[in-house]
Amino acid sequence: MHPKSINLESMSPALIEGADVCVQCGLCLSVCPTYQQTGEEIQSPRGRVMLYKAAAQGLTDELDVVLEAAYDCLDCRACQTICPSGVKPGELALDTRVALQEGKPANLAQKAMLEVFKYPILFDVGNLGVRLYQKSGLQKAIRGSGVLRGMARRHGGMWAKMHLFEGLIPSREVAPAIRLRTPYITQHQGEYRGTVAFFLGCVMNAVFSEASSASINVLARNGFDVILLRETTCCGAPHIEEGDFEGYRQVSLRNAKLYGTLAVDAIVTDCAACGAELKKMHKHFKDDPEFGGLTANISSKTQALSEFLKKVGLRDLPDDLDVDRQKVTYQDACHLCHAQGVCNQPRDILKQNPILDYQEMQNASDCCGSAGIYNITHTETSMKQLDRKMERIRATGASIITVENPGCMLQLDYGTREFEVAAEVKHTAILLKEAYEEADRRQTAKS
Repeated sequence: MHPKSINLESMSPALIEGADVCVQCGLCLSVCPTYQQTGEEIQSPRGRVMLYKAAAQGLTDELDVVLEAAYDCLDCRACQTICPSGVKPGELALDTRVALQEGKPANLAQKAMLEVFKYPILFDVGNLGVRLYQKSGLQKAIRGSGVLRGMARRHGGMWAKMHLFEGLIPSREVAPAIRLRTPYITQHQGEYRGTVAFFLGCVMNAVFSEASSASINVLARNGFDVILLRETTCCGAPHIEEGDFEGYRQVSLRNAKLYGTLAVDAIVTDCAACGAELKKMHKHFKDDPEFGGLTANISSKTQALSEFLKKVGLRDLPDDLDVDRQKVTYQDACHLCHAQGVCNQPRDILKQNPILDYQEMQNASDCCGSAGIYNITHTETSMKQLDRKMERIRATGASIITVENPGCMLQLDYGTREFEVAAEVKHTAILLKEAYEEADRRQTAKS
C-alpha cells in the first residue's frame, strides 16, 4: 500500500528494497526493448533499478533524469518474467513515477487526459464520435488524400503525432458501445455452471465492443450467467502508468465498492491491462481497514477470459468442422503474459478452435510497442518495436493476428496498414464466437 503522504522520501524503502534483490546477472538485457535498441545501461532494467535506488538514497539530485528513465521503460515486464531473483523493474518504474510526481499527474495536459477515464459516459460519447468520423466519409477522405502522412514526413513533430493518432483508429467499422445496451444479466445457455461478473474495459467498450460482446456471448454459451455493471469505471491502469496514484485510488475504490461484495464465482475481463490492475489492486489497499477486504475479494476472483475458459473447459465446441482453417498467430499482451503469467492458456484455446490453424510467432512475447500511450510519447522507439513485430508476423504466413488487449490491437492494426502486412487483427473472443456460429450452422444444416 502506498503511504498517505506520497513522495520520494516515503517511498524510498520500497525502491531500495526492490533494487537490492538484483544480482546484476544481466538476463534482463536480452528481453528489454529499449536496451536492445540502444545498448545503453540506463535503458536497461538493471540500470534503471540502480538509478531508482540512487535517487531513493539521495545519491543523485538529477531527479529529472531518473524520472525520464522511468518513463523510457515500456513497462512490458518481460524482464520480470526472466529475472531469476524476482526483481520487478516494471513495477518499480511505476512506483518511481508515483514517488517523483508525489502521486499526481505531471502536468495539466496529463491531468485533463486522465480525468476522462473517471467517467464511463465519455467513452460512450467517444464511440459515437469515432463512428461518426467513419460513417461521414471523413476517415476515408483523410487517409485517401495522404495529407497527414505527407505533413508528418516533411515536418515531423506534432504532424507525426497527429498522423499516428489518426492511424490508430481502426479502418474497420467500429461497432456501437455496449455498456448501456447490455442487460445487467446475460442468461446462461444449456446447463448452468455458475455466475461471473464481466469487467468491461473503457477502450474495449469504445473501440472493440464487438469483442466484449463476443466475450459475454461465449461465457453464456459455456453455461455462465454474466453480470455487467454499467457503473464500472476505469481499472486505473492509465493513472498508475502516469504516476497519478490519487486518480488510481479514486477509480479503484469506486470499483471496489461495486465488485468487492459481489456474489460471483469469478470476475472475468477480456482486457489484459484491466486484469493486471484488478489482480494487484489488493497490493495497494491491503492495510486499508475499509477497502482491504473488498480489494482482496476482487484480486482473488479476477481472471482473464482465456485463463477462465481454459480452467473451466470449453463446452459444445466440436474438435473438427471440416472447413478450410484460417492461419492465425498469437501476440502475447505484455500485461497478460508478463504481468499475470497467463501465457499458455490463450494458445491452448486457439489450438482447440476448429476453424483455426495455429502458427506460433517467433518471440511472440516481445512487446509490440503500444505500452499504453508509449506509442504517442515515444513514437520512434515504439515504431522500431512494431516494425520488428510486423516482420515476425509476416513470417508466420497468418491471415489473422489475435491478442487480448485493446492497446495491442490498435497498435497491430496500425502496423498491418503502415508496414503492409496482409493480416487482420481479431480478439480471441471473436474467433471463439465465429467457431460456435459455424458449429450452429452445421448443426442446423444437418437437421
